Amino acid sequence: MGTCDGQVRLPNSHLEKLEGDYLFHLNIDINNPKVLMSFRQVQFVCVGGTADRIKRLATALAAELDSTDDRDKLVDISNERYSGFKVGPILCVNHGIGNPSLSVMLHEVFKLLHKAKCHDVTLIRIGTCGGIGVKAGTVIVSTAALSAGLEPVYLTSSLGLPLKLPTDVDPELVQELIQDRAPEDTFDVIAGKTYCADDFYQGQGRLDGSFCDYTKEDQMRFLTLLYDSGVRNMDMESAGILAMGRKVGIKSAVVCVVIVDRLESELPTVSAAQLQEFQNFPNMLVKRFIMSRLRQTSKQAGNQ
Repeated sequence: MGTCDGQVRLPNSHLEKLEGDYLFHLNIDINNPKVLMSFRQVQFVCVGGTADRIKRLATALAAELDSTDDRDKLVDISNERYSGFKVGPILCVNHGIGNPSLSVMLHEVFKLLHKAKCHDVTLIRIGTCGGIGVKAGTVIVSTAALSAGLEPVYLTSSLGLPLKLPTDVDPELVQELIQDRAPEDTFDVIAGKTYCADDFYQGQGRLDGSFCDYTKEDQMRFLTLLYDSGVRNMDMESAGILAMGRKVGIKSAVVCVVIVDRLESELPTVSAAQLQEFQNFPNMLVKRFIMSRLRQTSKQAGNQ
């Protein structure tokens, strides 16, 4: 549900009838006008799996802003469930592993954006992924997220019934992110479909889970089918991000770095130092994207 003025408005009429509301898992009081005002300027929401990854991104963004305005300082809003940081117009929150944990966080972040009357928000997931015929260290911007059955949908449920939500991606946002790669970057950036699995082991066709009911040949047929379908990586959250963002009218993207080519290996074969380096690549690209957007906004405001 998009709006002509860009304000975040949620497709849930029940919200306006609530006498009070509380973001239980984020531990944010959205009944407090002062709290809401502190989030009103948010234009970017960056999410990722681990608390450390999100903190590193938020710290880098704060250094990049390098502002004397107190509103641009790094503010830690973490609690025992989720790690979160606000840096001026940017909100960074970790989501844990998989769509169930992600969806809880997104519902509450969306309600915060709605109550704070935020405008023109962009949502981006950063993280790691397994590549499908793509070398480690490559950054992939998702053009679609496929679930079991290779459908471009997020498989969830409502009132005990299966529910499929489309995972469309804005092609202009994908291209803008890809074009933010700089000549000096040591990594490649490509576009491709993402397979979103329900779990890390059987869902992703691994052989090393606590149980496995298929052969190595079955595994390779599955991975080859993914590649032939245009899939270039797999994760466990892309479908949720893209579908939920689309549902509330927020443009969303998934930017992940490959840490292993699943056609070659089950688990990463690079060193711990290389893995740490690779994890910074999505952060670098997204940071550049955000700063470019902010410069454009500042320039437009100056011309008015």
